[in-house]
Amino acid sequence: MKIGLITTLDTNIGDDFIREGICRVLAHVFSGRKLEFVPVNKHQPFTVFPPSHPARLAQGLRMPVVGRAAGAAAYLLARTGKSRFDGCDLIVQCGAPVLWPGCAKCEWAGPIWYSVVGRLHKKIPVLNLAAGSCYPWEDRPERIDNAEDAHFLKTISSYCAATTARDTLAKKLFASVGVDAEFLPCTALLAGGTGRVPGEYRGYILVNYMPGGGHYDWGQKIDPSSWDRTISALVSNLKKKHKVAMLCHNEAEMRAAASLAPDLPLIFPRTPEEYFSLVAGAKAAVCNRLHASVGMAGIGIPSVAIGTDTRLLMVEAIGVPALYVKDATLERIEEKLNALLAGREAESTRLLALRERVWNQYVGLVKKSLKPAKL
Repeated sequence: MKIGLITTLDTNIGDDFIREGICRVLAHVFSGRKLEFVPVNKHQPFTVFPPSHPARLAQGLRMPVVGRAAGAAAYLLARTGKSRFDGCDLIVQCGAPVLWPGCAKCEWAGPIWYSVVGRLHKKIPVLNLAAGSCYPWEDRPERIDNAEDAHFLKTISSYCAATTARDTLAKKLFASVGVDAEFLPCTALLAGGTGRVPGEYRGYILVNYMPGGGHYDWGQKIDPSSWDRTISALVSNLKKKHKVAMLCHNEAEMRAAASLAPDLPLIFPRTPEEYFSLVAGAKAAVCNRLHASVGMAGIGIPSVAIGTDTRLLMVEAIGVPALYVKDATLERIEEKLNALLAGREAESTRLLALRERVWNQYVGLVKKSLKPAKL
């Protein structure tokens, strides 16, 4: 059985968590079958076609005279011949933000959604799982007012047997364009599996630090130096009572962490399996990477999440403390972290029970959505 995956590859281990959770659910639903996953990096959308496909060849032309014509030809040719998703038995959009300002202009809308999924969805079931929102925290919309974004979201949803929203804003915005998306936490919660043996960093408090507190400022006039001072003071205070290690998701975070806390261990896992093995048994965490909080919650590690946009709502959806970076004072972070540590056992039990409920919900949703297809 072949399953096409619309995902992100080799960019952010958080995207790997989302995809890993989905693949675990699918492996369970289709247990007893040999599964072949066909992942396509949406940020290189023409890789949905084999190298010899005319759309791929046209898209590769970059000469000044033919560049624009080649781009137009690529989209037209994308509807001809076979893609890597032809012959799949199922196509799944794997989480990540789907709703954001100008989402209709995403680079994968034409090559993947309109040209391939739009052609195939009547004969191959499609699922859009763990779709999220990504808007400035201080400027959250009540509805989708942009006509192009509304058309894009309605169209891709019409291709799908089921769409799930991982945060309350995503659900509300889908509803504003007539799409009934089921609210379910992010599948990153399921990425760690069960029965993990506590790893090297048992008993540590993990700190994941990003300059500025997140990926983007969003024009909110966030003061990066203020966040640097806050996280530096937090680490200094934590070291007095706990073992502390810096958890990094990429090379840039490694350099930032080494500069902020040169005396602390640095953890830089390269795969989900390595990640969950290394962090297993940590007391708690403070995270700028929001999928770090969600992934660790799935193996019972509580955390405080700090960010800059509505992806924080994905963390709130699983009951994990989430703070907008401007509100994340040293006192507030320590208050929430100390409360987690005081009730560590109860919170871990809650998170593990939540993971099991969410697992059962996803398994049930996939079975229900695909029942007419008799997969």
